Amino acid sequence: MGRRALMTIDRLGELGPAELKEEWARCHGAPAPSVTPDLLRLGIAYRLQEKKQGGLSRESKRLLRQAVALAQRDNGMVPPSRRLSPGTLLVRDWHGTGHTVTVLNEGFEYDGRAWRSLTAIVKAITGTHRNGPRFFGLTGDAA
Repeated sequence: MGRRALMTIDRLGELGPAELKEEWARCHGAPAPSVTPDLLRLGIAYRLQEKKQGGLSRESKRLLRQAVALAQRDNGMVPPSRRLSPGTLLVRDWHGTGHTVTVLNEGFEYDGRAWRSLTAIVKAITGTHRNGPRFFGLTGDAA
């Protein structure tokens, strides 16, 4: 294929296994791994998108590094902590009713009201005291 034309994602389907390995080496600066042509296409497509649109955010990279460190230390039993950005929606179904919470700069919005904590919202939803972040799947199995 050479450098005669810039590679695009839609052209990846036209490449055979040998050409995909060459394109992988060009995009990644390393020899292609021994995987299927479909996986090579996905890896090349990701790299092309990354170069055009930017890679992972600093926060995402931090979370991934933390997850790897925890997995190596604790066999993956503890999920990484996360910071919720304002505007994030937390959604949970409870006994057939959907509940949506919006993360605010300070606190949360649920059912047209501002709340200081997820735990208070969960108590309003369930009628019992429960861990709010856990209920919304932020720290482990939802309860």
